[in-house]
Amino acid sequence: MTAPPAVAVAGPARGRRVSWLDPARLLPVAWPAYFHLLAGVVAGIISVFWVARLGVAPLAAVTVAASLESLLLGLILGVGIGTTVALAREVGAGRYDRVRAVLRASLWTTTAVAGTTCGLLFAAREPLARLMAGPDNGRVIHLAVACLTVSVPGIAVFFGQQVLDGVFKATGDTRTPMRMAMLANALLLVLDPVLIFGWLGAPRLGVVGSAVALVLARSVTLAATWLLHLRSPLHAKAAAALRPGADPDPGPGPGPGPEDAADARPVLDILRAGWPVSTDFLARMGAATLVVGVIARFGPAQIAAYGAVTKTMLFLTMASYALREAGTIVSAQATGSGDERLLRDTRTSSIRLGIAWSLVSALLLLTCAGPVARLLTHDHAVRAAADALIPWMALYAALLLCNVALSGIFFGGGKGRLLACATLAGVALQALLAPLLSMTALGLTGIWLAMVANVGVQIGVLVLLSVRPSRFPRPIGSRKKRIA
Repeated sequence: MTAPPAVAVAGPARGRRVSWLDPARLLPVAWPAYFHLLAGVVAGIISVFWVARLGVAPLAAVTVAASLESLLLGLILGVGIGTTVALAREVGAGRYDRVRAVLRASLWTTTAVAGTTCGLLFAAREPLARLMAGPDNGRVIHLAVACLTVSVPGIAVFFGQQVLDGVFKATGDTRTPMRMAMLANALLLVLDPVLIFGWLGAPRLGVVGSAVALVLARSVTLAATWLLHLRSPLHAKAAAALRPGADPDPGPGPGPGPEDAADARPVLDILRAGWPVSTDFLARMGAATLVVGVIARFGPAQIAAYGAVTKTMLFLTMASYALREAGTIVSAQATGSGDERLLRDTRTSSIRLGIAWSLVSALLLLTCAGPVARLLTHDHAVRAAADALIPWMALYAALLLCNVALSGIFFGGGKGRLLACATLAGVALQALLAPLLSMTALGLTGIWLAMVANVGVQIGVLVLLSVRPSRFPRPIGSRKKRIA
């Protein structure tokens, strides 16, 4: 029998003194996840840096293509996080004989999502470009269509990388995805100028070269990640578990019983764990888009100020998403193994780290967002708008980042459905209140109040779930035993 080490990798070492703030040791899992998330932003900055030298129209075309990809990220997040959660539960329980089934289900699901998405998007690339760029911007539309012709098939590579990263994360290994993201950015940093401007004897492809460079960088990275997976401990243990004569005993976790139906439904397990994350992501994106539309009524200075402050928030927000990933991974492992202590420690770590980081982020916004906005623009109207916005955004950030950091324990433990519903309810409330309150004497303040109400609903649901540990979900594979 092979003992399941994965929970020990992410969770606390028994017999050792653990810190009060992070008893489940989420931070060693979270910090590589943070730099992995940050690498996606850096990739966009690299492309913008080189394409901006071609002029306004090429830059607008690349922006259209990047916006579509950001929207599609919500679709594959469900498969990627669902794969991570489903695998982490099997690894936590030591059921390595089931890993292959989950991986096959993930492969087929990714293929279906990528094939359908890429096919529809490729067919509709010109109407979408017209919709996003405006019917009067013919040059931007032409360049955007040319860019999408290359980048849309490459989205399948992007989808594959997201899911394969999720496989590594299931064992608590967030460093490999981080390193692969850095490899992709390094390749992109070299390939972008070579293919855009025709350096080193390469053809000068212009804005299309940016799309080609991105697809090539991602393809090389995906191939390297796949080779690392084939040499990973997870792959070796899964292969060993399927050899004739291998001990099928799952170890200390709750083993599969005759009533267990997970083997027959790995695709459903992945989708069940992943769709709340996709819903949460798409709802948040929709809320951000709607609020920009309402702010636009008050003039371009307000939009610019909102953009400057939210860009500052981005680096803070990603740290909370990294904590969410860590909480998702460790709680899924604990759920699979039935480790009540680790599950309690994970909940404690998520609460303490989430509250601490949200307060620190609010203070950073109050002290740093103003100077950053003044560095980004010399327009006095934008600076004044940013100064008025920052206190509200600090309050909003404190609630939002605490909500995000806390949510991982529920996504990993099977309560993501409630969180997705809470997010949808909060977004619906914001969509209703923002335009109504903005038309009253409150003006812009009404919009900020609507945003606070949105995250207030979400954090309220999380608090209710956090203080009721008896309602924490039972592990997959067990119909009789609740683990907390």
